Amino acid sequence: MNDDYYKILEIPKTASQAEIQKAYRKLARKLHPDVNPNDTGAKKKFQKLQEAYDILNDPEKRRIYDQFGVSPDQMGTGGGQGPFQWSFGAGGPKGQFHDFRSSSGGRTGHFDIDDLIKIFGAGGMDETQGSYFGGGPRPTRGTDLERTLRIPFMVSVLGGVVEMNLRRNGKEGKISVTIPAGIEDGRKIRLTGQGNPGTGGGKSGNLLVTVHVDEHPFCHRKAENLYVRVPVSLKEAVFGAKIDVPTPGENVRVTVPAGSSTGTKLRLRGRGLPQSATSSEVGDLFVELSVVLPKKWTAADLELLKSLKNDTPESLRADLRF
Repeated sequence: MNDDYYKILEIPKTASQAEIQKAYRKLARKLHPDVNPNDTGAKKKFQKLQEAYDILNDPEKRRIYDQFGVSPDQMGTGGGQGPFQWSFGAGGPKGQFHDFRSSSGGRTGHFDIDDLIKIFGAGGMDETQGSYFGGGPRPTRGTDLERTLRIPFMVSVLGGVVEMNLRRNGKEGKISVTIPAGIEDGRKIRLTGQGNPGTGGGKSGNLLVTVHVDEHPFCHRKAENLYVRVPVSLKEAVFGAKIDVPTPGENVRVTVPAGSSTGTKLRLRGRGLPQSATSSEVGDLFVELSVVLPKKWTAADLELLKSLKNDTPESLRADLRF
């Protein structure tokens, strides 16, 4: 076998007709002499490619080649140069092929590169665009943009729309970002097609927004549960009381048990955050009581405190240790 046509086309011997044509189109774009003006071997490589395609793309010629290891033309001419003989010339800004001869048909003619390109279904060469066989620049997707966005704590809980400044393609502008309810600090929001524009008709990139949640003076979260610190007076803690507590949806009246201390937690079920975007399960809200002492005491109040008999400071710190 003089040449391995399958290796030339970079395909396996089991390749289908469609795979042969696809491989030929790809390599023709890559190996064409006008695409490789500085490669002295480009002409010969392209000749071999054309020869391989001519044989393997014809089912009968391919059958003979697979069986005997030579092309039908070589069998009929005693090992000639194959079905086509080529000579190339400069011939203008797009490059032309001259003196195209078919050893099997005996016809002689010439054609330019656009005639050849029509064989494998592409456009012409546009040197001003720097693109070959595509009729213009190849479509290229725009690059992604990454930005950060700070939002208030309650926007992270309830969701909403926040505007942010965005510089794209050298221009300043604003864009609206929809914040889903319950978003956590550090999460990313993808805005499809809001990145840098593509070129040659390519799609725009995406905008990736990393969300950072501002701290709240009284609220914080752990997973899907919310915690709100609620101040209560000494009297309310000692004797108990009913107080209004804010929740994400509305204010709720809760009962402070008598004898409550700072750190006492009251649980409101189903007042927290969704466990996930697709889940109907909701976390809880925990009311953390914080007893606030008066800044000023009357003499009578102080005397009353001194008279308390159930003050046991030692027992309160009995379990305190590192």
